[in-house]
Amino acid sequence: MKTLLHWFLHYGLAVSVLVWAGAVGLMAYHLDDSPWRWAFAALSVGGVATIGAIIWIRKYIDRQSEAVNKGTSS
Repeated sequence: MKTLLHWFLHYGLAVSVLVWAGAVGLMAYHLDDSPWRWAFAALSVGGVATIGAIIWIRKYIDRQSEAVNKGTSS
């Protein structure tokens, strides 16, 4: 249970955005000859970019935390 909670806290937001982007992408795929098709496709791509930003920010914060821990331990 502790492992599931740890995984959820670290990756839950990214996975939920991925599911949302996938659903929006499927809607865009099935909207033939609709003016909303490209708007939905852009939203889906924006969701994938959001996942990239979340992962980048998380790695950046982890690096900053490690640098602070190294500085205080010496």
